[in-house]
Amino acid sequence: MKYALVTGSSCGIGLAIAEKFLQNGCYVFINGRGDNPQLPLPSERHHYVSADLSTLDGVSKLAEAVLAKTQKLDYLVLNAGVTCRKTLTEIEYSDWQTVMNTNVNMPFFLIQRLWGNITDGGAVTFISSAMSLKPHAVSIPYGVSKAAVNMLAQNLVKEFSPCGIRVNVICPGFIDTEWQKEKPQWLREKIESKIALKRFGTPEETADLCYALTRNSYINGAVVPMDGGYDYE
Repeated sequence: MKYALVTGSSCGIGLAIAEKFLQNGCYVFINGRGDNPQLPLPSERHHYVSADLSTLDGVSKLAEAVLAKTQKLDYLVLNAGVTCRKTLTEIEYSDWQTVMNTNVNMPFFLIQRLWGNITDGGAVTFISSAMSLKPHAVSIPYGVSKAAVNMLAQNLVKEFSPCGIRVNVICPGFIDTEWQKEKPQWLREKIESKIALKRFGTPEETADLCYALTRNSYINGAVVPMDGGYDYE
């Protein structure tokens, strides 16, 4: 059996990715910050770990929970993330640090903690953002942190290459998660007008791409946009 860890997977894109791995026979470690949610998943093949991945304590808690059940990890998907929509003059140091810790710093230290347990030929996949490639909203810390994620992943390629472990990045655009469903209809329509496909993506489409990257043994060091053709209109 293959083992997968998907951080930030109690809802949205992360949950869709966890479901995709489950559908393909993996045992999946699911992570969130709250209590164990009621998820429509086969309980015998998933284990929920509540851990705040903006802190080193949360990283340690998650790593220990995984290693208590298995000493091998085939797939690691780093999806947990937070944003901050304050303007330039409103952003405080604590806001900046929380975003950087969650999106960049703690993923690095989680990898550092688990790298020796990732199987030869395994895969590490970061879920970044289209904002890492092209800023298009007021979310400076988020965009900067996701750009750092892309570079972190590419710097890890050589570190993992002796074991044949591949490291790739997905940069989703506007995906129809709870983050996006909160937007007023006029704003959604404005965004859709800028997307060549004229719609938001789905978590399931992101999960399909994530699984495909995980399984393709020759894709490595890739930063893959998934935005429906944003700004082509």
